[in-house]
Amino acid sequence: MGKFNVNSIRGYDKIKDIKEDVSGEEYKFGSGLLSDASKDVVKMNIVNIEREKINKNPKNKYKIGEIDTLAESIKIYGIVNPLNVRKNSDGTYTLLGGERRITAIDKLIDDPNVPDWNEYTLIPCVIKDLDKIKLPISDEMKEKYAIVTTNKEARKYTDSDRYYEMQAWKEIIEELRSNGVEMLNDVDEDGEENSIQIKGEKTMDILSKVTGMSRGQVQRYDKVEKKAEPELLNAMLDDNISVGVAEKATDVLSSEQQKKLAKDSRKKKIQPSDVEKYKDDDEKTELTSIQFKNDIANISDAVKDGKAYLSEKERKEYDKLIKKLEKLILKEV
Repeated sequence: MGKFNVNSIRGYDKIKDIKEDVSGEEYKFGSGLLSDASKDVVKMNIVNIEREKINKNPKNKYKIGEIDTLAESIKIYGIVNPLNVRKNSDGTYTLLGGERRITAIDKLIDDPNVPDWNEYTLIPCVIKDLDKIKLPISDEMKEKYAIVTTNKEARKYTDSDRYYEMQAWKEIIEELRSNGVEMLNDVDEDGEENSIQIKGEKTMDILSKVTGMSRGQVQRYDKVEKKAEPELLNAMLDDNISVGVAEKATDVLSSEQQKKLAKDSRKKKIQPSDVEKYKDDDEKTELTSIQFKNDIANISDAVKDGKAYLSEKERKEYDKLIKKLEKLILKEV
């Protein structure tokens, strides 16, 4: 199969003139929900859609933060950028980009002190047509592609966000390969064309190019995915620990030690320098009296027969070892 031009694939961003009737008419920037900045800089056709018709996307795994500040900004200045959605067959819409914005909008709707916002408030949206993504991949993969490429430049990534994005790209790359795609041609911000080789290229190298992460960063996430205990991986996905902590833990800690670190991360902040402390925290095993008697059987026999003689130096060493043994055993009693 031939090459695919990512720039033309991204043409689904260049929204065709929307002729359909949404809330009675076609809208462009200018109804009171949009800020003046948006009206000046954005040149695209949009539609205003009632909030109740917009569904959040379960495929969007990106974290949502700083909602209070964003909600206050929207209340005062309006929506700076429209949401990105796809239309469903039942007349509703599913988000492709704008999870933080719609969460902030929902906060305003739930606030009884903000009467201007309710479930019927019209939200400025750009409708994206997934059929314009001219790649031989399933609709599900096209939707994931749209999610990971929409608003990428403005997104503030957590470590879990980068992990989820890598997983989405892995699935997309795998499907591209299985359908015979050999190369993608991309165009950067300066208009320069860059080729992204698919056939014969290592997945780690492709991921580095499409995510913008270094190959070393990609390998860190890959190592955590493959070596971390599920509890440790979930701690990173919950943003309780960083990928640096997770990677170091997979290198030096046992399975049980990783689980304990993950559990502790729910109660306190753990830095990479703290990981080593968990190496000595091994699972305890019981020392029974029978086992202890068996361990010292030879020594007991020698003493009982009266054949054990120690020099002064050896006696001191013996006393030291006895005290060490007492301390080792009695600390757990």
